Amino acid sequence: MGIVFEYPVAFLFFCPLAGALYAFILYFFDKRRKTAPRLIWGLMGLRFVSVTVIAMLLLSPLMKRTITTVEKPVVIVGTDNSLSIVLSGDSAWYRNTYRDQLNKVIDELKNRCEVKIYSFGDKLAPGLNATFTDKETDIGSFFTEIENRYANRNAGALIIATDGLYTKGLDPFYAARKIAFPIYSIALGDTNLREDVFIRKIVANKTVYKGDHFPVEVMIGLDKVNGSKSLVKLKQGARLLESKEISAREERSSVKTSFLVEAGKPGIERYTVQVEPLAGEVDKMNNSRDFFVEVLDTRQKIALVYDAPHPDITALLKAMEGSARFDIEQFPTGIFPAQADQFDLIVLYQFPSRTGLSNLNLLAKTKTSRLFILGSHSDINAFNSLKTGLIINTKPASFADVQVVVNQAFSLFSLEKEDAELFRGFPPLQAPFGTYQIAPLSETLFYQKSGSVTTSDPLLLFFTGPDSKIGVVAGENLWRWRIYDYVQNKDHVAFDRLINKIVRYLAVKEEKSFFRVTLKNRIGENEPVEIEAEVYNSSYEPITGPEVNMTITDLENNKYPYLLGRTNKAYYLNIGVLPVGLYSYEATTKVGNNHYRKSGKFFVEPINNEHFNIVADHQLLHRISKSHGGEVTPPHEMGQLVNKIVERDDFKPVVFTGKRFSDLIGNPWLFAAILALLTVEWSIRKRKGM
Repeated sequence: MGIVFEYPVAFLFFCPLAGALYAFILYFFDKRRKTAPRLIWGLMGLRFVSVTVIAMLLLSPLMKRTITTVEKPVVIVGTDNSLSIVLSGDSAWYRNTYRDQLNKVIDELKNRCEVKIYSFGDKLAPGLNATFTDKETDIGSFFTEIENRYANRNAGALIIATDGLYTKGLDPFYAARKIAFPIYSIALGDTNLREDVFIRKIVANKTVYKGDHFPVEVMIGLDKVNGSKSLVKLKQGARLLESKEISAREERSSVKTSFLVEAGKPGIERYTVQVEPLAGEVDKMNNSRDFFVEVLDTRQKIALVYDAPHPDITALLKAMEGSARFDIEQFPTGIFPAQADQFDLIVLYQFPSRTGLSNLNLLAKTKTSRLFILGSHSDINAFNSLKTGLIINTKPASFADVQVVVNQAFSLFSLEKEDAELFRGFPPLQAPFGTYQIAPLSETLFYQKSGSVTTSDPLLLFFTGPDSKIGVVAGENLWRWRIYDYVQNKDHVAFDRLINKIVRYLAVKEEKSFFRVTLKNRIGENEPVEIEAEVYNSSYEPITGPEVNMTITDLENNKYPYLLGRTNKAYYLNIGVLPVGLYSYEATTKVGNNHYRKSGKFFVEPINNEHFNIVADHQLLHRISKSHGGEVTPPHEMGQLVNKIVERDDFKPVVFTGKRFSDLIGNPWLFAAILALLTVEWSIRKRKGM
């Protein structure tokens, strides 16, 4: 502890001098000699001290103190609250005893360290929740969130209590890689096989077109039913479409069967796959599973123009061909289609190129939306002349490897949270190196990251022109993204979803209606139903004066009226969670003498993923704990974790030492002392009549 001054210390010499001079002038020339000399000297002393201290405070003294802070180790406890935990054979123990046992472990840890408790399932929540009601399990997001929150803390260990089964999100093993502290696992659930026949997976197009025949592939799991036979049925509502017989050849096997279904009338159709249960099955909830198909009338026509083969072309085609929304026509000769207006979107891969410029004027005049993908064969100067919202000033054959940085403020369409995390790890694209100029009406989804430097240069940009929408991907080698997606997730869903979102946004014609209603047509049973609406006047300016009413009707013809709330420039309604089923809606509003009406349907889908795999994956827990210096413990021995954690050599408090400066002018005790000195002096002078 010490005192420092903002002014030179030599100035302190003048402080007692000022105090002595002030007291001398005030009392030495006092002509009234009736006051006793001792009292005069006492009053002079009081005034000397108070004035000296005040003068010292004018030098802005600061008190310097050394602060030592001890941070205890933090132990994070995460417990799985998903339904699969109580679908095992020991469900009574988990419902009645498990919570008490875990609380004992937490109480013992609290005596030795700081403890943070979380529950996870379909979402992460603070505190210990052991109701086991969550319909999904996202272990990857739990690890990601813990790493973000405790990366710079004195984290001693992470205890995760789960069965290792996850139904959404990233692979937990890869999601936990960035965690730098030990992970201990409490292996919940049951790894023993029970007699069970269940639907493991259904693969079907979510969107088809009227009159199409679309395939439905069903993967059936069979556990401990070797030699048994069962019947798989496909129904549309109550109508049986087809049935097929399956049989088990091993103790644990999977059988794939397929159906071919004709798409009927437009709308959302509900289909059900049922597997006849066998004698002795315990869980029959996984013998039936619904899926939904949206039947549309018209496809969006896409033209793909390129003049040289490239792996990116295959990646784009695979992504778009997976959606029934698109009818794709290829122009591999680099010749721009003469009837461009018949398409909803034209994808121009490295076009205009240095060898394909014959239709450049036609390209500049078309009102069809376009998606430009730039690369090493692109003619950047010709591209700059097309008014795409982006101008790149670069030298010929000048390129750089750049990675993705997701723009969190992007608003044209939304990305799935797990996809955004994946995109940050995408391999680099080869982008033109130079100066990027962006038009005011453009919006960037991906920025470029060169090495460790994040730039403001766009990697994926959208521009809204007066007649059409334009997208620009400023780099080639998209095929690497698709392969990376497969390496991480064993499928191409995230990459294909990104391409489909880009294509759908650009291909959709802008709606010119004065009344618009937006909501998802498929909603999970654990998701709230959210509805947005917009109302425009005759000048297409958004207004919020009129009321917007909505009536939702279920399959039993029960009607539920709602009034949408007003926001800044639109309307919003959160109905909350609805029971599983098909619903129809009708929204109405009135602007002046004009009445507007919008109607449609949406389906609240059941989420039964937890039923379709109830054999615990303890092998995953062993991999995670072993790679992080931890151990796996059975639930009945979880009490042993306390000593294993606190006896680690690296489980120690961290001591932080720092300097803290405080202003003495604001010290209340010093102020009180000065006030007391002046008050005593004033009281004596008043009493003696001085």
